[in-house]
Amino acid sequence: MSKGEGGAKGILAYITTDKSRHIGGAPLAILAKDEDELIDISNAIAEAFLANLLQLKNGDCLVIKK
Repeated sequence: MSKGEGGAKGILAYITTDKSRHIGGAPLAILAKDEDELIDISNAIAEAFLANLLQLKNGDCLVIKK
């Protein structure tokens, strides 16, 4: 199997700094303390899973694997 094949597909993680948008369950939902932490966490997860990172208009991030 080549690198990037297999594994989970779809939304892997939702990262936000807004407590009202942090809902547990699947996919993984992470509450970051500030925007810097949000970007650091999002980039690390995307890199670890060879996934894409999408920043929403509200500032939250989605880590997506196609």
